[in-house]
Amino acid sequence: MARAAQAVSALGSVARNENIRRVELAWGAAIGAEWAHFVALGVYAYEQGGASAVGLAGLVRLLPAAAVAPFAASLGDRFRRERLLLAMSLLGAEALGGSAAAAFAGERVLVFAFAAFVGLSSTLIRPALQALLPSLAKTPEELIASNGATSTIESVGTLVGPLVAGVLVAVASTGVVFVVGSAALFVAAALLARVTVEGRITFTASRDDASPRRMAVAGFRAVKNEPNARLIVALVTAQAFVRGCLNVLIVVAVFRVLHGSAADVGYLTAAIGVGGLLGAIGAMTLGGRRLAVPFGLALVFWGLPIALMAPRPYFAAAVVLLAIVGAANSVEDVAVFTLLQRIIPDELLTRVLGVLWGLAMGAVALGSIAAPLVVHWLGPRAAFAVVGGVLPLLVFFTYRRLAAIDRTTVPAPELELIDLVPMFVPLSVAGKERIASKLLPHPVRAGEVVIRAGEAGDGFYLVGAGELDIDAGGRHATARRGDYFGEIALLHDVPRTATVTAAVDSRLLALHRDDFLAAVTGHSVAHAAGHEVAASRLALDQTAT
Repeated sequence: MARAAQAVSALGSVARNENIRRVELAWGAAIGAEWAHFVALGVYAYEQGGASAVGLAGLVRLLPAAAVAPFAASLGDRFRRERLLLAMSLLGAEALGGSAAAAFAGERVLVFAFAAFVGLSSTLIRPALQALLPSLAKTPEELIASNGATSTIESVGTLVGPLVAGVLVAVASTGVVFVVGSAALFVAAALLARVTVEGRITFTASRDDASPRRMAVAGFRAVKNEPNARLIVALVTAQAFVRGCLNVLIVVAVFRVLHGSAADVGYLTAAIGVGGLLGAIGAMTLGGRRLAVPFGLALVFWGLPIALMAPRPYFAAAVVLLAIVGAANSVEDVAVFTLLQRIIPDELLTRVLGVLWGLAMGAVALGSIAAPLVVHWLGPRAAFAVVGGVLPLLVFFTYRRLAAIDRTTVPAPELELIDLVPMFVPLSVAGKERIASKLLPHPVRAGEVVIRAGEAGDGFYLVGAGELDIDAGGRHATARRGDYFGEIALLHDVPRTATVTAAVDSRLLALHRDDFLAAVTGHSVAHAAGHEVAASRLALDQTAT
């Protein structure tokens, strides 16, 4: 109950952020449409050519996206990410509309061709969304809650999309499913059109580095050069391969093991969504510091239930086991994307996530092709055992490295101090982490003057430890840990209004004038808060004199 209450509180904080709320609602519409399309396309393909056709449909839907996504995702670091989300939602809506027209006309080749565009749009929506959230969230806790909300809504979409698709293919046709999915994506586009990002960090680079080719390659280079990111991306790619196998195995299990109907494909897929909702409660209560080990454990529980489906080929047991997979998926999503948002610089984040999703979609496509072969060689029940054993084995061999990531990859300790400064509070997590990266240690000895009244202001100071005396025209105040000074001269472009002297040996964190002004003046609420603080302090100084 306590965890549930904590999860509800986290969702509440996300809902109060208007931009995050719109993005998450749009994501819900998009993921529901994606899963409805997945079920309808799988049923359509099986009816046309059996298990091999299902695998081919998965290949056609995801392989082009896997090839294009790592390069197209660089658009999210070159242009506004919310606009990329809008464009991909419109692309998906139009592709699903085309799929519907092709299905009604009996054009099988066109149904598969349009599926490639649906796969491309859904693949590019993910990295753009996950790269956008740090620019909308205000604190690390809100970012984790946002990632948790994303996972929760994905679980809802994984539940509702297949259920709707299962009902519609039973009472109508796959073409009707495509029409409903297209409408959902148009709703997502309408929501995203109203999202605005304040204080967006603009990527600047040399002319050569900013070229489309170099920007695209930078995502691969960042993954290659960062061992922790490389391990995480590799494990997610392995999980995606298993996911591709499972997509086919669910269809095969329904028709060849459980002897069910087309609607059962939707119901079994929806079980993953039900489990995802339950797993999201735990995912949103993950601690902000240690995330790599929970990520690894989630992968274990992603694979084991699939293996356990082999000896118990019963519909009820399959529903429960797939629900466990869904719960593990929620924990994995929150942990892995928060880790990458923490490890990768914001200006590279969309490209790295594009690489991740490109590899993941390629792995899903390969899994879709591999699964029919495994079924052919070993039989459907043994195929579940083999596929389910992949992830637990990988975690067993990489567990020590995951534990090491938790010891080294934590939020910047300066964020705690930054959150005590009123003009920094409204900034996004990405903005605060950029400030943290620019802070320079500035130790001072007792009696040392840090700034002197009348001098030009060239920096802003945060007190990390110690005690300092502030003399503002005869009015004395004491600055301790969490206090700050130097903002008046920077915001008003005037000489220093006070003299600050270290009372004891102290540790300061200094932010250069240009970095301070770039952070504060680029965000209207932060700018207003800064001027309010400066005005309040100036009023006190005038009263003292």
